[in-house]
Formats: sequence, C-alpha cells, structure tokens
Amino acid sequence: MEDIERGAEGQESGQDELQLAAFSERIVAFTLDLALFGACYYASLALVFRKYSVFLNPYSGQWALMWTGFFLVYQGFLSCEGRRSLGKAALGIRVVDRDGAPLGVGAAALRSLLYVVSSILNLGFLWSLFNPARRCWHDLAVGSLVVRDAPRESGGARPLVRLAAAGCAAVFLGAAAWKHVVGPRYYANMDVAYARVGLQEIARLQAIHHSRFGSYAKDLLALAPLSGAPEAFLRDMANLFDLDAGVRIDASARGYTVTA
Repeated sequence: MEDIERGAEGQESGQDELQLAAFSERIVAFTLDLALFGACYYASLALVFRKYSVFLNPYSGQWALMWTGFFLVYQGFLSCEGRRSLGKAALGIRVVDRDGAPLGVGAAALRSLLYVVSSILNLGFLWSLFNPARRCWHDLAVGSLVVRDAPRESGGARPLVRLAAAGCAAVFLGAAAWKHVVGPRYYANMDVAYARVGLQEIARLQAIHHSRFGSYAKDLLALAPLSGAPEAFLRDMANLFDLDAGVRIDASARGYTVTA
C-alpha cells in the first residue's frame, strides 16, 4: 500500500505524470458541483410547489432526498471511464484507480454512494488531510485517487484556490454546526412560535363561533368557514400542526382545550 501511495504521488514508482490533487482543489471542485445541484433543487422546488414558500415547504425533505440521489448518480457517472464532473473539470483534476487508470462503473458507483458515509460530520472528507495519499473514506473503500491533469511546477495550490477552499470549508463547517447544533434549536423555537400563532387564530375563531352559536366548535372544520377563507385556513393549520397526528378540540359549555 505504501508503494502504491508513493507511486500516486509520482515520487518513487516512475508514474511521474500523476500528481495528487490538493485538498483545496478537491473541496472547491466539490462545492461547485454541490452549488449547481443546490440551485437546481431550490429552483425546482419553487416551480413545482408554487403555493408553498421555498423555506416552508412540507415536501422539502422528500425533494431534497430526490436531488441527493440525482447528485450521487451524477458523481458516480462522471467519475468513471475517464469522465469527470463539472467541478473537477474546472479545477483540472480527475478520479483514477491506484494504477492511474480510469475507475470502472462499479467502483465509481460505490465511491459515490459512500459520499453519504463521508458526509457524517464531514469526517470522511477531512480524513484526506491526514492520509498520505490524500484519500477520503470513499477513496479508501474503492482504492481511488484524485489527481491533477498535469503536474504543477510550483508546489502547493494556487492562492486563489486556497482562498476559495478556505471559504468553502467555512461554509461546510457552518452548515454542520447549523445542522447539528444551531438549527435544531432554531427550528424548535420556530415551531413553538408558529404554534402560538395558530392557537391565537383558533382562539379568535372560537370567540366568533361562541358569539354566533352559543357554543365552542369541536373541530377545525367547524371553524374554517368563520375564517373567511376556509381552504387557506386549513392549509395554514396543516403547515402549523401535524394534522396526521390529529388536532383535537375538547369543547364544553364553559370553554375548550386544544391538543395537537
């Protein structure tokens, strides 16, 4: 294995034409590909689900899963048989096997699927910083290397690429912090805030219902006509509460209790 890694670096195996891509080049290439699919994801979400906000769409999770699948297929297809992704083409790097030959279809497909594993806290990607052959977890699994198209005369990555890589790394670290620390707290607080808005609207309509009929409504369907826009009211309630789990209104002559 040590001889293979040395050969990949073009130091002792005679494969001088192979030079490993720098971490900065790889992260910029990956970010370019990811940004392309991110833009397609948000654009398609807005076009297909026009009645929902892009950031408050009940189908965003399923849509993100679908586009993640597209991204993995894209990466797998463009990592084999001499092809390369748009990001890698822009940075002048490509994926090869340990002998410097293009990856086969099976190896490229497995490598792409293992992006999911490498994405756990981004540890699999950061592993390349400590691996002698600059391999991520998905590279180690299939024996792949990421190399430059042509060796660079001066050592190290270009200053602009390094600067871009630092920005990309900051974005990824920020995204990880948002996903695992800040985001859950933010969304929990927003859920509480939205629930309060929904309860205030229910209270307003219950007051109208009581003044007209002398009793409190026992479900949302009875309150919907009083809102002036029944369909919009029920749609908003569906966004604010989990209607599949049920929103129960226990009404009596003296008052009511909402359980959601």
